[in-house]
Amino acid sequence: MNPRIPFLRLIATLSIVALLVVVTLSLNSSPSAAQGGSVQVTAADPMSTAQGTVNLNVKVTGKGFKNGAKAQWFVTGTTDTGGVTVNSTTFVSSTELTANITVSDTATVANFDIAVANGDGRGGKGTELFAVIQKNAQPSCGTDVTNLSISIYKYTDATNTTTFNLWPDKTNADGTPVPYISGKSKGQNIDGRIQIDNCTYDLTINLNFSNRYFTWKFPNGSVVGTSANSSGFNLDRLGTVPITDGGANNLNWCNTSTDNYGGCGVDGSGAYFVRRSFGSGILNDSYGVRFQYSPIDNVQTTAAGTAYVRIYHPDANTWTIIPDIAPPPPSVTGTDGEWSVLLDKSTNPGSVVGYQKMPFKIVVKKP
Repeated sequence: MNPRIPFLRLIATLSIVALLVVVTLSLNSSPSAAQGGSVQVTAADPMSTAQGTVNLNVKVTGKGFKNGAKAQWFVTGTTDTGGVTVNSTTFVSSTELTANITVSDTATVANFDIAVANGDGRGGKGTELFAVIQKNAQPSCGTDVTNLSISIYKYTDATNTTTFNLWPDKTNADGTPVPYISGKSKGQNIDGRIQIDNCTYDLTINLNFSNRYFTWKFPNGSVVGTSANSSGFNLDRLGTVPITDGGANNLNWCNTSTDNYGGCGVDGSGAYFVRRSFGSGILNDSYGVRFQYSPIDNVQTTAAGTAYVRIYHPDANTWTIIPDIAPPPPSVTGTDGEWSVLLDKSTNPGSVVGYQKMPFKIVVKKP
């Protein structure tokens, strides 16, 4: 008998056992590999927020997300949450989650990584996808929007027979107003601009000494007579600048604005608008025409009960302003309409010296 045969048989037997073990391990591990691919986290929208933000929805995008996935925020390169709490994570699709977060007043001012973990333990992380900025830090607001064309239209009643209220000082042959074309500098030129001041966005016009003016009409009579000229107006907090469109972006700005005192909505035609206050000085600013008021920085609370104006922004270069329709002010007998107040500004706040219906339309264009 060859003594090497048993040894060779032993080697063959061990090889078969080892092969079976490898096959068994491969079969046992293959379901786990099939259950999940790689998880990637690529972007966040918005990409930043300030300390003290509560219940902010952040869209987290990537791939490989599964129902039940959880998101976490970590100061970049650490496992420190840095004061950012994820209140909830909502599964939208394999490429999108919505994370609702709260950022404490003392959260770390830094860049943050966003990690996503599926229920099966697989996960991924995106680096420096989010930033926490200091509370009350002055954001970048952009620059004034200048060189505007501003047209003020007179309105007529339903029968087109009675002219009301605001008249432009010049008209074309077809009755349309000759626009006020603003210059880029103040002084002798007409200065019409969307003025940025402390990150508020007011539409102003100052006709200065240009020999242009517009005329307020008071059909019911007033202490200033049946008409009075004006050389300027101010429309409070027009909106963010620039606004990319006049639709959902404008409405979203209004709904999330911290100074949203006038509200916003959609009219019967489906057009989006925001409501704001509007003021114009007359007779060397001794009197003022006012549609509502800004409770933020205007003490003329006697404008309460009058109408706001609606601001439509149909495209990136056009703004249309018309008064809202409101019930008659207190102690005024009349029907619903575009009510304004005439204020005597010799006192502070100004005292009411009359109310008028004042329908008009202002169209602002940036060439």
